Amino acid sequence: MALSVEKIQQYLVEVEEAAEDIISDQQEIICLDRRRNTNREALRQFQTKSTEKQATTTKNWICIGNMFMRLPKPHIVESIERDEETVINIKFTFSEQKQLDTEIKNLRNGLRNKVNRLNDLEDKQETIGTNIKPLTQEEWKAVRKALGN
Repeated sequence: MALSVEKIQQYLVEVEEAAEDIISDQQEIICLDRRRNTNREALRQFQTKSTEKQATTTKNWICIGNMFMRLPKPHIVESIERDEETVINIKFTFSEQKQLDTEIKNLRNGLRNKVNRLNDLEDKQETIGTNIKPLTQEEWKAVRKALGN
């Protein structure tokens, strides 16, 4: 009898750990996605709404870590567009956007496996559609060719 109680307890621990892992990954995806969108908005804001005259005279506030700084717009835009660290270490760069996209993609791909593992532990069927991948460009060309487009 004690052995079966231990097995049940171990089973519940495994299910809880799997579920907690899924929830933490989902939260991480949400945080990274918010950060990616905020970075995208900041980059877009600096790239638009400026004339040549404003671009040379306007100073903008930026937040670097816990500190706000007012810097000339050309320096900010230049450091955002360059893919290297400059005198000011601005947090939103294009390379960071690519890195965030990669991290989100990896977490989402790993999430599929974790959900399937949890379903296996709970003796449920595999979630339909979780392993679907988009067609590549070559596959799309073949489809268009087969359809005569």
